Amino acid sequence: MVPEFPNAASTGVPSGTRLKPSDKLVITEDNTVIDGLHVDGTITIDADNVTVRNTLVQSPTDMYPIKVTPGSTGALIEDVEIDNEGGTGIGIYLQGTATIRNADIHSAEDGIRIQADDVVVEDSYIHDLQPYEGGHHDSIQIRSGDNVTIRRNNLQAYVASLDTPLNASLQIGSLAGTDPITNLRVIGNLMNGGNYTINGGRKGDTDSAHYADNRFGRDYRYGAVANLQDGSTWDDSNVWHDTGNPVR
Repeated sequence: MVPEFPNAASTGVPSGTRLKPSDKLVITEDNTVIDGLHVDGTITIDADNVTVRNTLVQSPTDMYPIKVTPGSTGALIEDVEIDNEGGTGIGIYLQGTATIRNADIHSAEDGIRIQADDVVVEDSYIHDLQPYEGGHHDSIQIRSGDNVTIRRNNLQAYVASLDTPLNASLQIGSLAGTDPITNLRVIGNLMNGGNYTINGGRKGDTDSAHYADNRFGRDYRYGAVANLQDGSTWDDSNVWHDTGNPVR
């Protein structure tokens, strides 16, 4: 049976939720809970164990609608919609540890950028990114970080309204340097679009990664996967979404 994947109806702010207007937020107190807001601006999380849920963030910023700062731990971002309103920002920028769940992210340059350890992105829908000349548009870009899990998401690098495949659903590496990405797990996602839907990055960027139970669309420019690095394992359960046949 073909699994169901997150979409606009199953992610973001739950239908019927009443939202309270808010300007931009900078959170500096540990254990803060943000719930039920319509933020006209950005949210910066600069504290530990902060929760943001049931919240709509709208901003045309060229920076980050939501940012978790370096050293912050335990952030939980769930049931949120992030609308970059056609800006050139990064929907969620993780420099600290976080779990993202049931997010609807759109209208940004990149959906999520990860430069942190111990990150989970699950059950989320990243789609309709905003292309611009010279841009490098990825649903998720992992620049560095260990123990990153990407599971059960719908990562659409293809913009159907523009017939544009963008860069990648998952782009790995660029800032790993001498500390390669370790224990990356990419499990049970639907991915579509990109030059290559998964781009494993440059030699030395990844030390260990595992890919299983993912499904792939065919709206890429060149192929479904390229540049998987040493230490990466690719399971036969990674299949084409339309046929169920193995991608490799």
